[in-house]
Amino acid sequence: MTDHLVVLLGGRRVGLVERDRNDSMSFSYDPEYRTAALSLSPALPLGDRRFADRDIRAFMEGLLPDDPQVRLLWASKFGVTDDAFDLLTHMGQECAGAVQFAREEDLAELIAGGGDYRRVDPKHIGARLKALREAATHSRWTLPDEHWSLPGAQPKFTLARIGDAWYEAHGAAATTHIIKPGISLMRHQAAVEFATMRAAKRLGLSVAEVDFDDFNGEGAIVVRRFDRIVVDGEIRRIHQVDMCQALGQPPSRKYERDGGPTGKQIADLLRSQSTRPDADVRRFSNALLFNYLSGSSDGHAKNFSLLIAGSQVRLSPLYDLATGLPYEARDAPNYSAFAIGGVRNFGEAYPKHWRQHAAEMGLDADERIAFIVDLAARMPDAFRDSMLSDIGGDLGKLLWRRTSERPGRLVSHCKSVEQRIGESRAGQGSAGGASKARGKSTPASNRTSFKARERGESAVSLGEPDIEGDR
Repeated sequence: MTDHLVVLLGGRRVGLVERDRNDSMSFSYDPEYRTAALSLSPALPLGDRRFADRDIRAFMEGLLPDDPQVRLLWASKFGVTDDAFDLLTHMGQECAGAVQFAREEDLAELIAGGGDYRRVDPKHIGARLKALREAATHSRWTLPDEHWSLPGAQPKFTLARIGDAWYEAHGAAATTHIIKPGISLMRHQAAVEFATMRAAKRLGLSVAEVDFDDFNGEGAIVVRRFDRIVVDGEIRRIHQVDMCQALGQPPSRKYERDGGPTGKQIADLLRSQSTRPDADVRRFSNALLFNYLSGSSDGHAKNFSLLIAGSQVRLSPLYDLATGLPYEARDAPNYSAFAIGGVRNFGEAYPKHWRQHAAEMGLDADERIAFIVDLAARMPDAFRDSMLSDIGGDLGKLLWRRTSERPGRLVSHCKSVEQRIGESRAGQGSAGGASKARGKSTPASNRTSFKARERGESAVSLGEPDIEGDR
């Protein structure tokens, strides 16, 4: 006996996943779709090939939560196994990107846009957040009538923002925002992620839009989905695949150290897939260097994605950036997800490693060194402003103090980077040197430069139907 699961992309049927009696899956595109422009993933190119279990499973697993307890709860709810095929049969109507899954008998309703929205107030959202914070209910990501699936390890749920109100999406209704209370074992983690994302934006990186909101006493980071746009009041899906999916790797191999994608492999993928390859490789390198300098340890391959709209393929805005510097070493790893020139431990990179990183990315070494010097000089101010101004109050002061003070924290780390590059330049007889380390408020001229740099990097904006590139 063979089970079938129909796959849709942008509301259009594209192919069929089949599962045999041994629970082995395969996937093939429908003949009439094989001449289309958009595939599910670079690892699943269009054509008449029948993809094996390993190929389609890596893609489907990448759409599901990492937490096995969440998967088991879903399986129990529907009376099925926790296999990706079974879970997406019931929870695959609203996934990351524009992909959806349905049984044949449910296909007509899904294509017709079956689903509805139910308005919720801050008290209701706060209750959901509170439940997620409690360890015993971390697996309860969804309500009984919700049919969405989001990947990742953090507890979260997704809502639609329509006008000035929040709505839960039921059936195949699309959502616009992701709500996260943060990692429960790390105090104020949602606020730390918010501050890191805002600091990255101040430094000119293209990031997802985020806010830190209070819902009836429960704080949460609110992330605007960049794989959704609203056109004439209609929420539309834009296709997205993370780098594990794009390279045919399962989520279990999202870390480079576990045999997952390397920085060079992702850079090579961007050069082969992006419609602005040079800009996107540079943006990817910028992100890796930001993560390294800021002590953001969880920037693995699933935290980078391709965003596909019409004929354009771009590196998506950055998401899930979170420094670990406010925490003790036992709570946050002291190494980056991707090696920088062969070095992964924070604080151990020297100019030779920055140059090796540039070579791996196929970028100019001198330009990368200049970028690192500038980034190290401005990063402390960016984090201070994000924590003291964007968060503010006692919490902002606490986070800034824990992030900046003591050896090995942000200020000393950035100073050491500047000093090492300055010493290297002096040793080579080069003019200049590292810029003078700053620990005071950002001058007005530098605040202006933040905005100028935001315009300078590839600010990936969502449009209909284009994704804008460098300006």
